[in-house]
Amino acid sequence: MKARTRKLMFTMLATVLTATTLTSACSNAKEKNDSDSNHSETGTNLTESGFPIVNEAVTMKVFGCKDPNQAEWGDVLIFKAYEKMSNVKLQFDEIPSSGQGCDEKRNLLFASNELPDIFLRAGLTNTDISRYGQQEQMLIPLEDLIDDNAPNLKKIFEDYPEVKKSVTAADGHIYSLPSVRLQSSGRSDKIWINKEWLAKLNMEAPANIDELFTVLRAFRDNDPNGNGKKDEIALGLRDIGMVYSTFSGSFGLEQQMGYQLNIEDGQARIWLADDRFKELLQFLNRLYSEKLLWQDFYAGDLPSWRSNLSQALIGMFFIQASDPFLQVENQFTGMAPITGPHGDQIYSATGPIAAPIGTFAITRENKNPEAAIRWVDYFYSEEGSKFFQYGVEGETYTMKDGKPVINDSIKNDSRGFMASLGEVNLVPGGGFPYVVTEKYGNIVENDKVLELNQYIEDYLPETVLGAPIFDKETSDRIIPIKADIDKYVKESVARFIIGELSFDKWDEYAATLKKMKIDELEKAYQAAYEAMK
Repeated sequence: MKARTRKLMFTMLATVLTATTLTSACSNAKEKNDSDSNHSETGTNLTESGFPIVNEAVTMKVFGCKDPNQAEWGDVLIFKAYEKMSNVKLQFDEIPSSGQGCDEKRNLLFASNELPDIFLRAGLTNTDISRYGQQEQMLIPLEDLIDDNAPNLKKIFEDYPEVKKSVTAADGHIYSLPSVRLQSSGRSDKIWINKEWLAKLNMEAPANIDELFTVLRAFRDNDPNGNGKKDEIALGLRDIGMVYSTFSGSFGLEQQMGYQLNIEDGQARIWLADDRFKELLQFLNRLYSEKLLWQDFYAGDLPSWRSNLSQALIGMFFIQASDPFLQVENQFTGMAPITGPHGDQIYSATGPIAAPIGTFAITRENKNPEAAIRWVDYFYSEEGSKFFQYGVEGETYTMKDGKPVINDSIKNDSRGFMASLGEVNLVPGGGFPYVVTEKYGNIVENDKVLELNQYIEDYLPETVLGAPIFDKETSDRIIPIKADIDKYVKESVARFIIGELSFDKWDEYAATLKKMKIDELEKAYQAAYEAMK
């Protein structure tokens, strides 16, 4: 009886183990098939290289955020031309980027699991990449696809390791692709100063803080535009965000890892409570109290700022390119950053080579990821960059002395250059996955912009690290901390500068940041910096 029972038990156990093994095998096979399903449909349809990308046309659904200056994406010239070149057809679902509509629709797509094949210029944040890539695996890893199918991007990663570091998440995978700006002028605000005002006042561009005050006071008081009105704005910062970048390098403060921090002796140090930052704010407070600084800078009224700029009413300002004031750009020249009170002359109003990093991602719904990565890789080549920015030779541009020159009909369109360009490409508004190279440069940067870049390029930080992609645990912990700190700092900074908050309260401000766990935020950046190394 015992022998029979034991035999029966072994038979049942064997049956269970066999069933478990079969289930496990089926499950593993299913998981493998699921993971490989993204790679199953391209197959022999994918060409070895060049164009077309696929022998028989494939269609992919694309979601993105449309800049107001862009035409409907299906009508944009480069997309129509590229479809013929690549044999890859795109079905666009683009939502206006103004307001919250695009963010809401993107979040809804993730929440409902109704994913497109590609997110293109969709404003994916580092938090999105962490959550929907690392955690929920709605975005697929791209590094193997890049190694096998994206030679242009792979070469950029090899030549500029900081680019690869910028897009690599905490788990070691790459879930999204960046805009890459190899030309320094493409990632830096320039310092513009009105040379006609200087000439009329028999002055030169200032080199230090004392000279800056002297020049700006002359701009304010001596009617340099000669219209008999006191309408000159000596210094025009366009918004509160510029407080952290425009003059900060003159006080020894940089913008590393996408935040207000320096890297010193291997340490990531947030400087929002440092004495150097206090000195910077006191300097700006002096400018504001003497009405040398645009009095509405903290309101973020960009239309008013641009209106003043287009009328050449601002004596000194900071901006990357001259497209908002092309008609008067020749009234201005460039200058080097001023030397600060401690001898610092760094120019911090610049960004990393790779930014933004969430311009392109492939979802797990995509059945042709090899074709998708080949599609985007072209824009990381010099020829692809020229095609993306300038369109079709003979139709939208001509070559002159080895450089593309956009047609005058586009450049001088009565609607404005950006609106006209938005029918050719998605340059207006930025955020597209492509490379800006020294050979062809950035279409919005004319000779004047390149001229002004020469004044600052020797003062740029040697390396600017991009913002890290934290893992979920770290993100969940520090994002609320950072949001609270940023809100408090923004409000306090504005009040310090306009004089609503006395600098006698600085210690109280710094103590509040301590209570808000700024030390914990700094530790997270330190860990991310060590991981980057």
